[in-house]
Amino acid sequence: MTPNRPFGTSKCAVRGSIMDQIAKPGETKASKLHESRIGGKGANQAVAIARAGGLVQFYGTIGKDGVWIKEQLKEHGIDKPTGRAIIQVGDDGENSIILFPGANHSELHEQQKFSSGRPWFGNATHLLLQNEIHPRSTLHALHEAANMVTIFNPSPMPPADQIREFPWTKIDWLLVNEGEAEALLRILGPPPPLNIRPASISAMSTKDIVFCLASHPSFASTNIICTLGPDGVLAFVPEFHRPGTKHEAPSFMHLPPAKLEGDFRDTTGAGDCFTGYFVQGLMEFGPDARPGHHITERDLAMLLRKCNLAAGMSVEKPGTIDSIPSRAAVESRLAASYAGSPIITGMKGPSGV
Repeated sequence: MTPNRPFGTSKCAVRGSIMDQIAKPGETKASKLHESRIGGKGANQAVAIARAGGLVQFYGTIGKDGVWIKEQLKEHGIDKPTGRAIIQVGDDGENSIILFPGANHSELHEQQKFSSGRPWFGNATHLLLQNEIHPRSTLHALHEAANMVTIFNPSPMPPADQIREFPWTKIDWLLVNEGEAEALLRILGPPPPLNIRPASISAMSTKDIVFCLASHPSFASTNIICTLGPDGVLAFVPEFHRPGTKHEAPSFMHLPPAKLEGDFRDTTGAGDCFTGYFVQGLMEFGPDARPGHHITERDLAMLLRKCNLAAGMSVEKPGTIDSIPSRAAVESRLAASYAGSPIITGMKGPSGV
């Protein structure tokens, strides 16, 4: 994908987590391997942005036991940045994760900003946040974002009270999976115009759940990207997909998953890889680009196709950061895999809401 870039260079600030990941493939009682690697959603996504070719500035916190992490991050293109994550990876590649926040809940960066009086994110144009840092750090980052493009991946999901109080209107792009989308709708409740009982949410399709979220006042101007695992990715962008009248069915963009060429090894880093490639793709359109302004619906489809492929390639290798493919590798397979295939843009879909 080579968009027509507006003038200006984009840089993404990532205020996020960094962890010493303890990986245990196989069952807990019969572990086949024990490894320690760099991880944390913030670090993973920052490295993914860098691997995809973007400029990234990472703000994270490590303890005295994590100095080696800082040195290794430099090798991955992340400079000037511990908690722990215990990850169990089964033979089928699926994973479960237990988090200990540790230094990730430190507010040292915020304290230093207050004492220095310097701009928090310098000349960054995009801000990427996840939910492995202290909630106050997330809120402070959003307050300082000003005219930056904001991207939020609320994983792991916050408690219900934090979800209800969160300033969702400050988010330009919301990246969620199916479970997170459903959880948000359950906690925030269906929007008033739609006659939906909370008990019926579990029976709703993902399209209907995403449309309900997009119809909620909290997400009136938010672009929603919902990853579907083996079913690809679903997008609802108000500029392209909001119905013109109350009788018109909503549009969605759906792209199927990438076809794997290697073995299905480990899903742990797939979501972070997708996020990093997505943010880098947004950055390529320029600091002022928005849907309908320097970003067309076709542009978005091409970007999501690339993100799907990068995430698919990441599951062919074990680990998180180590599994993130380079931009050159993704573009090479992209050219080979999709030569001549059409780009699917917005699709009208029957909605039960």
